[in-house]
Amino acid sequence: MLSVDEYFIDTNIFMYAAGKHHEFKEPCVDILSSIQSGELKAAIDTEVFQEIIYRYHHINLPDKGADLAWSMMDLGLNVLPVTKKEIEISLYFYQQYRAKGVLSRDIIHAATMVQNGLETIVSVDRHFDIIEEVQRMAPSDLI
Repeated sequence: MLSVDEYFIDTNIFMYAAGKHHEFKEPCVDILSSIQSGELKAAIDTEVFQEIIYRYHHINLPDKGADLAWSMMDLGLNVLPVTKKEIEISLYFYQQYRAKGVLSRDIIHAATMVQNGLETIVSVDRHFDIIEEVQRMAPSDLI
């Protein structure tokens, strides 16, 4: 495991951990267990909650989305706000990375990371590899 003070945890880590059997499920569950035990210090932003609620509502599983969001609150995560400054940074990133296929939600996460001094995001989403200001780590590489 790399020596990093705090990792940003992408939305897909929570969704794979809560989802059906998949190659990413076990490492994602292990990451969340390490966060809950205090072994791993981790942060998310408020946009992660919005993504969870939106996605599960969209697939007609609103109760599962709410349950997952509540369980995230019990993990001891550092929940970072998305403020005007993060939006300003994300607009800069949007102009820089949109043509390369980086999604707006990923850009907001990257902006929040930069504003809060976080360098590494744990994610299966390879779009983060395009954003030069952050480093992505696959869940299986962390645990």
